[in-house]
Amino acid sequence: MLNWQNKDDLRKYAFNFTTLFILPIAIFSSKAMVPLFILLAVALIALNVADKDRKFSFPKLPVVAFLILLLWAIASLLWTFDSGVSRKLILPLTALFGLGVFVLNEIKFAPLPVHEITEKLLIIGAAIAIAVPLFESVIVILGNNWPEPLIFQIEIFLKNGIVILSILLWPIMSVLVRRRHFLGTAVYFVLTIFLVFRFSAAAVLIAMTASVIGISIAHFQRKLASIIIGGMFLILLLGTPFLVYQFTANKSVNEIGQFSYELKLPNSATHRLLIWQFVTQRIFEKPFLGWGVNTARQIPGGGEKYTLKVNTPNNKKIVLFRESFLPLHPHNASLQIWLELGAVGAIIFAVFGWIFIRKLEDDNTDPVLFGVVISILAFNFISFGVWQSWWIATQFLCLGLTLVITRRNV
Repeated sequence: MLNWQNKDDLRKYAFNFTTLFILPIAIFSSKAMVPLFILLAVALIALNVADKDRKFSFPKLPVVAFLILLLWAIASLLWTFDSGVSRKLILPLTALFGLGVFVLNEIKFAPLPVHEITEKLLIIGAAIAIAVPLFESVIVILGNNWPEPLIFQIEIFLKNGIVILSILLWPIMSVLVRRRHFLGTAVYFVLTIFLVFRFSAAAVLIAMTASVIGISIAHFQRKLASIIIGGMFLILLLGTPFLVYQFTANKSVNEIGQFSYELKLPNSATHRLLIWQFVTQRIFEKPFLGWGVNTARQIPGGGEKYTLKVNTPNNKKIVLFRESFLPLHPHNASLQIWLELGAVGAIIFAVFGWIFIRKLEDDNTDPVLFGVVISILAFNFISFGVWQSWWIATQFLCLGLTLVITRRNV
């Protein structure tokens, strides 16, 4: 029975509610991660305020890191070409990050029994979540009378849920192994791989492969794993604009499209290469200060359309697709940071990102956490926008639940 006077019980219920529903909700609507995250944070804040024996506190390092980044973002209002768009991000970003740091800090106060219950609820939630795309896949494979455009929309609808499912794959498998459910572990992994290929989620496959390598190294040597991950983070964050420029400089849209077509890359990958080429060109127009925070979707020329034409093996010219140079965001954290905040912003991210990643080398860090961190970094560099609220909330939720389940704090 729920005891409203017992703060530990209430914290336990807050964590358990989030654990049970995160994956089923994610499958149906990734954007619902924001209200779920805010609900958890507000519940923990209320319990913290109600507990007179507790002091409200924030860890210093994340707060200092965010304040420096925030000050630079605010400073960019002085030279941004659209101060209204830039200003809109400041308050929501501050609120989300503040709540996220608070939630991660509160995990150390989670009562010990919560870990056991949280594990069971995560498995139940994962089973419910994985059943939905599996059902859709079976219906499609067996044949149905649904219109093809409707099936296409459903598949797009489920893709972000598959991403979140893949991030939490590692703590889920860790729980199953720890409980000696080896058959369940194998079945869950195989079903996840099936869904990755079923929905053509190449980014998920890349993230999973990198995570397997990272977890394997961390299992034997956490310090080495943290150095490798941190080093790759620095190379990708600071070096991506130069790598992209080296590859795409002086190449036309159709030349890059032809190259991708001959490699048989999917249209989504080709479009991403062209986005990166366009963004890199804009970066080097204002390399030090950037164009201003949150201006990616308004960047001059980004809304212009192009038509990609390629030559087939039969020497026929076909139209592959027609798209904008930059529809929403660059789908790459490094390029977005460089574009909006310049080299200064990239260095701020690099310094504090390196510090946080190196904290993983602690012997108390479960190797599973390496897998979650690597997956999150991978999706940041190849999929999502840096400031997307649902993605920020998802990262905090996945890190928080992993820390609860693995009984570790970093």
